[in-house]
Amino acid sequence: MSVTSSEERGTSGPEVCAGRELRALAEAARVELDAFRRGQGSGEAELFLTAERRLTLEYEAATGASTLSGGESLSAAARVWREERVGHAVLPLGGPETLGQVLEAAARRVSAGPRAPLPTPLAAGPADAVLPELSPSRMRERAERLVREVLPPGFVVQAAVLAQHAAWSALVRGEGGGLMGVTSREEAFVRCETSRGAIVDAVAAPLGGAWDLEALRARLVDAVEALEGPVEAADPGLPVVLRPAVAAPLVAALAWMLRGDVVAATPALARAVGKKLFPGVLSVEDEPLHPSSTQRRCFDDEGTPTRRLRLIDEGRLQDFLHSAATAAQLGVGANGRGLRGGGSPPGPAPVCLFVVPRGDALPAHYTELVARIETFTTMPRPGVVDLVAGGWEVREGRRMRRVAPVNLSLPVLETFRSLRGTGADLAFFPTAEGGGTPTLVFPPLRWS
Repeated sequence: MSVTSSEERGTSGPEVCAGRELRALAEAARVELDAFRRGQGSGEAELFLTAERRLTLEYEAATGASTLSGGESLSAAARVWREERVGHAVLPLGGPETLGQVLEAAARRVSAGPRAPLPTPLAAGPADAVLPELSPSRMRERAERLVREVLPPGFVVQAAVLAQHAAWSALVRGEGGGLMGVTSREEAFVRCETSRGAIVDAVAAPLGGAWDLEALRARLVDAVEALEGPVEAADPGLPVVLRPAVAAPLVAALAWMLRGDVVAATPALARAVGKKLFPGVLSVEDEPLHPSSTQRRCFDDEGTPTRRLRLIDEGRLQDFLHSAATAAQLGVGANGRGLRGGGSPPGPAPVCLFVVPRGDALPAHYTELVARIETFTTMPRPGVVDLVAGGWEVREGRRMRRVAPVNLSLPVLETFRSLRGTGADLAFFPTAEGGGTPTLVFPPLRWS
């Protein structure tokens, strides 16, 4: 295999992201934070340090050539509270001297910040956490195996991209409180061409973990068989069965709907807590320590303990995904879903959300959609999922004929309120923000 290496580094070199230097940086953050708080005289402040390593391998299936890129970065985020108003700032971190600068920047932005609760004290002291090394050789080996064992023969592979990511974080707050943690993941994305459009699928696991390649291969083979060959128009009067690869974007949209910031802007949804808003076949959980999660964690990025959340219990709306700010806005307790991303303050997000499988029986006759054709976006309008999917007409458990791909426009709330059953084949998808779903069964749906 030929390899082109394109290494891009961030503001820090590998020596800065070593374990000893990171621990020293966390201690420097504590010293700087204590000095800042004494000088400020009142209020609260925190520093959130992040060190990241990333590698990406683009693999050409036809030639065996690959391009490797990656780098490291180090950043510091600060929040400063004054009278329940908060300022936030993020800076690339070249060394301990930047810590005071980011605190001062956050303090200058307090007046523009929204109302926010003061943080709860952190009881635990900093724990030892080491940023793992990434392995280009492992990525190359896995890319070769992916093409050799997983992709169906004759498949036109437009792109095979493997990625490794590791992140160390330290949350430092006043009164000696602090937390450290490490997350990591390894993913593979495959984009393949069929005569009716491209399909994209992926697998993921914690760094060093095993991918479920058999499940990926089965989905790809199923997609090829559904999209290659003669087709007939789908019968609009049949119930619709969405296999996991097609249902995943719909579940990702449901996770969006259950975020605290979305709920705060939707009073009717907030008032529905405790009510049976969905059929009894629907239960939804967010389980941070699920064995299939690629970002297992015991605390969120605000230091709040995570726990298993039963968001929907047999159709009854029970809870939402909350950061400290959205929980305070709705007058409830934070539940460990305040996560950071893209330099923004912590916001509500799932860790490992999935529809709980039940193994319900399928109808006698139905349209089975197994392959989702790639589109520019799956939620062009808030709360509405657009899908293009192909599959089969099934009679008495047998696939009788291929159906031409259909265009589905599905309002999330209304669609799940019509759910008739869930399968036992739970699968998780990096292409759907890590969310999981089994087969979902619906009554006849509208399509074009």
